[in-house]
Amino acid sequence: SEVLVPARQLLQLPGVDIAEEVQPVVYFHLLFDRHEVIFANGAETESLYTGPEALKALPCAAREEILTLFPELATRSYAPSAARVLVSGHQARKLTVRHIQNRKPLVA
Repeated sequence: SEVLVPARQLLQLPGVDIAEEVQPVVYFHLLFDRHEVIFANGAETESLYTGPEALKALPCAAREEILTLFPELATRSYAPSAARVLVSGHQARKLTVRHIQNRKPLVA
């Protein structure tokens, strides 16, 4: 099955590095009725996940705008569902090692 792994957990893969000398990047977060896997510039990526920790990571103005439009996100009963299984850092590292050992592509 497919899972979503934090990109930083892929650094142990051959050819995956942190680019030090790059131009600034502008991020556009896309918010749908639910969390989605979408294609951007030919690569699979995810839409904005509206879990509490993800919302905390947004700039205050962006978070306030989202909560104004979707006040249910701030309720205690709100439980977002992820487009794929979200794996923790430890589990992600184990999966990455397994991919290296089995020589399997991360995206097929």
